[in-house]
Amino acid sequence: MSGLLQGIKILDVTTFLSGPYATQLLAGLGAEVIKVEQPGSGDPARISPPFVGPRGASGTPLTPDDMSFGFLKRCRNKKSITLNLKSAKGREIFRDLAAKVDVVMENFRPGTMERLGIGYQELKAVNPGLVYCTLSGFGVSGSYAALPAFDIVIQAMSGMMTVNGTPDMPPLKVGLTLADLAGGMYAVIGILAALQYRNQTGKGQMVECSMLDALISLMLDEAPDFWSTQGRPVRMGNRLLRLTPFNSYPTRDGFIVIAGGNDIHWQRICKAMGREDLVEDPRYETQAQRAANADEVDAEIASWTKTKSSQEVVDVLIKYEVPCGPVRDILDVLQDEELKKRGTIVDLEHPAVGKIDGFKAWGLPIKFSEAEAGFDRPAPILGAHNQEVYGRMLGLKEDDLEKLEKEEVI
Repeated sequence: MSGLLQGIKILDVTTFLSGPYATQLLAGLGAEVIKVEQPGSGDPARISPPFVGPRGASGTPLTPDDMSFGFLKRCRNKKSITLNLKSAKGREIFRDLAAKVDVVMENFRPGTMERLGIGYQELKAVNPGLVYCTLSGFGVSGSYAALPAFDIVIQAMSGMMTVNGTPDMPPLKVGLTLADLAGGMYAVIGILAALQYRNQTGKGQMVECSMLDALISLMLDEAPDFWSTQGRPVRMGNRLLRLTPFNSYPTRDGFIVIAGGNDIHWQRICKAMGREDLVEDPRYETQAQRAANADEVDAEIASWTKTKSSQEVVDVLIKYEVPCGPVRDILDVLQDEELKKRGTIVDLEHPAVGKIDGFKAWGLPIKFSEAEAGFDRPAPILGAHNQEVYGRMLGLKEDDLEKLEKEEVI
């Protein structure tokens, strides 16, 4: 699979999730992503449970070939080399590699690469066209920069936990590691923009993204500040008050969501329920009136949905072109044949075992009409590409690599 970014070389010094998610997307778009890992241990995500290997899936490794599910999913299409950046020789080799790539990406705590002598200024000196991306929790400047960052900390400090859940609940994080993922996506946007700028000017540059900035940009697209000043709770559960009815509703066998985006949708919902009388009810005539009487609106709809199965409700509402859908379990989603056909859900593969029966991964969520994109190689075994990468890019021979291995450089 050639991809749209064929020819772009990325030196990937990221770990855990935010950075590897970004470089995973770039690998899916066709870039050559060379993952730099610590000799012996590699990315800490390699030992994050659960695991899978020749004897199946488990909460702990069962064989030396077992690999983390998370690592297998977010390191597809990448190449792995080992390099000890704590050694002077390792840092020298890293600078030599950086001179021959288009992008270096790291997600260490700010200042780490500079202390090692391989920060942006040092690498820029050997490669003026380099795009250097740093992704951190709070950014590289300001009083927050040195703080340790985990997704839940970013969700808390962005205000996101105060809008998630229902008014009677304590603050609640989103079930996904949204700060990591959003930060990674913004990093990809920044890298692609910087590469285009380089195409126009010949100049490289530093791209800086933070998880906190990313989440706040998502938070402030809506208007929690307005609702707060109006004395209304911003933690509205599945409601979006200004678009009432907009909520989840019980059915005989689960839940369904209905999104009444405007007055036309409301009229169609009433017809679907056989309650045209509600259309003329002055309490519900406009969106503002429905929002003021949201509890009554939701009660009317729930009294109808709870008498039917989720599929029955969907069938009726779709006939009236009302946005709706069943609340599905993740296992149901993974069995969706339409999503498999689209490549939204793909088979998960292990480099030593092959296809892992019963377990899936996400496919690249972007489609192109004139180019291929996606994942066709499993995540690599630690150091699997030492000989290829060091030989091709730096001209090192097998004897050189054996010496470096003995010196614990690779």
